[in-house]
Amino acid sequence: MTKDQYFEDLKDIVLDSIFVGLSESDLQKEIETNMWRISIQQELASDITPEDFNEFISKVITNRQDQINRSASSRGMIFYLWFDLMASQLRFNLISEANNKLPFSCNIQIVTDPREVINVFLRSPFHNGLPIEGHDDNSKEEEFELKIYKIHLKKQ
Repeated sequence: MTKDQYFEDLKDIVLDSIFVGLSESDLQKEIETNMWRISIQQELASDITPEDFNEFISKVITNRQDQINRSASSRGMIFYLWFDLMASQLRFNLISEANNKLPFSCNIQIVTDPREVINVFLRSPFHNGLPIEGHDDNSKEEEFELKIYKIHLKKQ
């Protein structure tokens, strides 16, 4: 598969419909409905640049902003992007702005550029799966901190 074919296959994600909750009680449905997962083969990951993915994420955000603006809700939404190492997936979601806390139980680091998350995704050595025998990268044990790109998409 080429880089162009890969991003063509992701086009449906850009155009996918979102669920905009009308109250804080819709949080769980927003989490379940508005999460997208993206995987990539190791060989292709080396052909794709962070800028390629950033362009894709920008298209997604533009589409989500348009949907929020057309929705019946008077609220905006929070778009957030992260890399799930165990699943080796780039993930993103939207939740209502009324939910000011992201639904993660680990320590998080909010980053201002989506390429920081995209870099971690593209550089992962586990795109073709985690080794059965485990992985030793000779690093010392540190408390895990998840990088998350977060942006507030205000209702306009």
